[in-house]
Amino acid sequence: MRRLRSQAAFVAAAVVAGGIALASPAVADPDAGAFRQLVGVGSDTTQDVLNALAGDTVNSTSYSATAVKSTNGAGIASYDAIQPGTGATGTKITTRTGGTTFLRPNGSGAGRTALSESLTGDLDASGASVKGQVDFARSSGGPSASGTALTYIPMARDAVGVAVKGSGLDTLTVQQLHDIYIGRLTEVNGQTVHPKIPQSGSGTRKFFLNAIGVADSDVPASIGVVQENQANAALTEDGALVPFSVGSWIAQNNGVAPDYSKTAAAAGGHLASVQLPGDDGATSPVTTVNGKLAPVNAYYENATFGRDVYNVVPSRSIDPTSIFYDKDLYDVFVTSGSHTAELASDAAESVIAKFGFVNESYNGSISVAKHAKLGGLEESSSFDHSVPNAPTLKSTVGDASLNLSWTPNSAVPAMPVTDYRITLTDADGGVVATKDVAATATSYSFTGLTNGTYTAAVTANNVNGTGAAATWTGAVKYTSKTAATAATTAYGKTPKVVVTVTGSHSVTPTGKVTVKDGTTVLGTGTLDSSGKVTIGLSNHLKVATHSLSVSYAGSTSLNASSTTVSLKITKASASVSTSAPTSVSHTAKAKVTVKVTATGTTPTGTVRIYQGTKVIATGTLSSGKVTVTLPKLAKGKHTLHAFYVGSSTVNSKTGANFTITSK
Repeated sequence: MRRLRSQAAFVAAAVVAGGIALASPAVADPDAGAFRQLVGVGSDTTQDVLNALAGDTVNSTSYSATAVKSTNGAGIASYDAIQPGTGATGTKITTRTGGTTFLRPNGSGAGRTALSESLTGDLDASGASVKGQVDFARSSGGPSASGTALTYIPMARDAVGVAVKGSGLDTLTVQQLHDIYIGRLTEVNGQTVHPKIPQSGSGTRKFFLNAIGVADSDVPASIGVVQENQANAALTEDGALVPFSVGSWIAQNNGVAPDYSKTAAAAGGHLASVQLPGDDGATSPVTTVNGKLAPVNAYYENATFGRDVYNVVPSRSIDPTSIFYDKDLYDVFVTSGSHTAELASDAAESVIAKFGFVNESYNGSISVAKHAKLGGLEESSSFDHSVPNAPTLKSTVGDASLNLSWTPNSAVPAMPVTDYRITLTDADGGVVATKDVAATATSYSFTGLTNGTYTAAVTANNVNGTGAAATWTGAVKYTSKTAATAATTAYGKTPKVVVTVTGSHSVTPTGKVTVKDGTTVLGTGTLDSSGKVTIGLSNHLKVATHSLSVSYAGSTSLNASSTTVSLKITKASASVSTSAPTSVSHTAKAKVTVKVTATGTTPTGTVRIYQGTKVIATGTLSSGKVTVTLPKLAKGKHTLHAFYVGSSTVNSKTGANFTITSK
């Protein structure tokens, strides 16, 4: 356990002994008309250090030589939570050339709300449009709304202490603070307490109440409300106490930040030592080094009263794959991989330390594992935080490519779709590619892919964040091309389809090829080592011109492909032979045997016997033969021939002449 004695008395003595003169707060907003690209509003706690980092003059010291800018030269415009010089609240600011004039956001919550309104286009409490007027919010606390629309980027470490007046409040416990701020404890060490609390929307107020376990709704109305981090207005009587940013207390009392507290400090105001949970003794938030106040790391790093302070940005603005990516914002605020935020440079961190904050290695982190946080847009309680439903997805694979197309979901959220995000991952879940496209897009193609199994996810997004994903999983291969030829073939002979399949990327196709006539499979074959195959079909295909489909089934490396080929089947050619006697009695009837043949088929049909042009007998083939009985022939020599009429599959044919002598 740490046992640290209170240093508050020494701090107060140092402030008084140093003869610190009271000063009026210096104007810190950018000069009128001096508009800069990266506009920030919000927290009182970090406004002065951001003003300095912007290169402005803070409390009569110019920081122009160390102004933080992006690699493109974009600078920061940091606007105070209250009107500089007058301290007035409820005033208005203009942050862009020709931009709208809207209410000055007073505190972390108001800054985050203004940033949200800048994204959604909603109006502020005065009815003014804030759309596009704010780029980031200063925040001394984390999110108040769940979601992913906003990224809270840690800049430094601060702590919340308790500024008090009266020696009876030199040391306090968490339990005492809890009881004081619910109205249960009204006296400490014989000193009547007069608690004060920062204004609604203050990050310090929210953090402090959470640290001592008090709900905002349980704070009595009798507790006075003061502007955050202004001790002069809060410590007006003995027994007064108010939560206070330790960094702000240090910066004000060291003469670095505009003074709202030195009068109170000169009158005995100081930061109380607090018995941190788990400790036996109390720890002061500050110490004195070379006559100046400095942080006590043990207090800053404490999980109860130490806190990170953030710059809040739209998540999509710092995503290099987003169409809303803002490189200037990324350059200034984000540390990721080999990229270091400009706010994390040695010069910037020297300024940050000067204002009473503790620099941390995670300055600029956007990883939730390293102090960054994610939150939703912060607007009215009725604001629709829903994200779009998944679109309807279709896919087509090509040559080492994947084409995706989609249609929006019919259920349209209150906040419209702003973009579609397409993510391609490999079989191991590694991200292969990510693409963000405009809300008007309906398709996207990935090309140049290697063979493998992939999963594609398409989300519709709006300002609230990423919608539900529509997904596709399948194989992406190289393309194949199928070519086929077929020669005209007579019925009865075997038709052949010669198929050649080629693959892209020098891949030799392997596998099966199928030939179909409609839905009927006529033949299959396996490609040889050169990607070719000859497929023999049935020799009894109908005499006609057939349009055949030839399909390659694909392989582990190649997509399937197909083509069509025309195959003409013609009638078979017949051959007619006869066997007849050379002579016959004129009183007898001669018999003639006719045989009709054709390659690959047995002809059927009618045979006629002609004498000249006159048919003298007919017969019907059976198994390709027929014996025809002729009528009685007159005496003499008769020249005859057989004629095969033909069929649906065999052409007609006239046989050779033969003679019969009738005696």
